[in-house]
Amino acid sequence: MCAVGLGPVADSAFSLITMLIAVPTGVKIFNWISTLWGGRIRFSAPLYFALGFVGMFTLGGLSGVMHASPPVDLQQTDSYFVVAHLHYVLFGGSVFALFAGAYYWWPKVFGRVLDERLGRLHFWLMLIGFNITFFPMHILGLLGMPRRVYTYPPDLGWNVWNLLSTVGAFAIGLSMLVFLTNVVKTSRRTPLADGDPWDGRTLEWSVASPLPAWNFTRIPRIHDRDDFWLRKHGDEHGARPRDLPETSSDPIHIPFPSCWPLLAAISLLVMMSGFLTSIVQVMFGAALTLLSVFGFALEYHRKPIGYEIRLPP
Repeated sequence: MCAVGLGPVADSAFSLITMLIAVPTGVKIFNWISTLWGGRIRFSAPLYFALGFVGMFTLGGLSGVMHASPPVDLQQTDSYFVVAHLHYVLFGGSVFALFAGAYYWWPKVFGRVLDERLGRLHFWLMLIGFNITFFPMHILGLLGMPRRVYTYPPDLGWNVWNLLSTVGAFAIGLSMLVFLTNVVKTSRRTPLADGDPWDGRTLEWSVASPLPAWNFTRIPRIHDRDDFWLRKHGDEHGARPRDLPETSSDPIHIPFPSCWPLLAAISLLVMMSGFLTSIVQVMFGAALTLLSVFGFALEYHRKPIGYEIRLPP
């Protein structure tokens, strides 16, 4: 916005807003670092990706704060410097975090822990490939390479940096192949994990992996914020809760299967994609979405014929 000629007052407003973005972002980053500082760290694949997320997101944020200066923003607008900043924030701040969550929750979803060595190889290939791909784009932007070009004269000094970015992109692709290999290998050769492979603190790790359709067969009774952890390890003095029931005697109500939520999700996709095609598709998707929502809301959930849920004791 500092490059469109709105004047010094508007430039000052956008500059101030850009600087203010760094305040909540800095709070989050220091919060994550403090959590690590006060925690008992185990260097496994999920933590590697989580640390990569914090580091790359911070680097992307630092290059973003630079654009709070109108002269700097005017120089870097629509150049590859902005492309580098955007990918450090979006790729470094989302893909690394998504893989951290994938490696952490994989045993809870599929019942198997992904291979640790392949997970670390995946991380290092992605981290190195990511930086080789996107860091040279900062230099390309400072050398004057504009965004959204697919070809350029050979004598502008951009060739080496673009070649380096291409090599890094292939490294990222190779890391994805390592992840897929990990998934295939784990699904075929790794035995089922127990319900708590990470020695977790929260209640989802107190049930079997992968999760059964009913989650908890009885309503869990919670006596402390870290009740599951205290039952396993006790507090700082080693004391554990005793003579306290872990579950209620009342069974959990299990709803019967319904096709309406799936139809509502598909209908919403049809409606939203219609904004890219035609208003007719939007109207059709909206009508189907309303029908699905009302159908689910008004469904009586009567027990289907021949359907029975058998809960373990």
